Amino acid sequence: MVSMPDDLLSEVDAEATRLGTSRSAVLREFADAALRRRRTDRAAAMDRLLRQAARHGGAAAERVKATRP
Repeated sequence: MVSMPDDLLSEVDAEATRLGTSRSAVLREFADAALRRRRTDRAAAMDRLLRQAARHGGAAAERVKATRP
């Protein structure tokens, strides 16, 4: 069971009526969309962090190897 304020539930019910579907279907779709968006946002944030990290140190390993006999 999920609890939510009456005004929010009314909006969900209105959306279900508009779409011709059930309250559960609307909530399922909203949850899926929100979680998908969150995964996408996290992946984008990780990509940004990794791109920034790549700039630090640059070719350090190649430089160290170049000094070895």
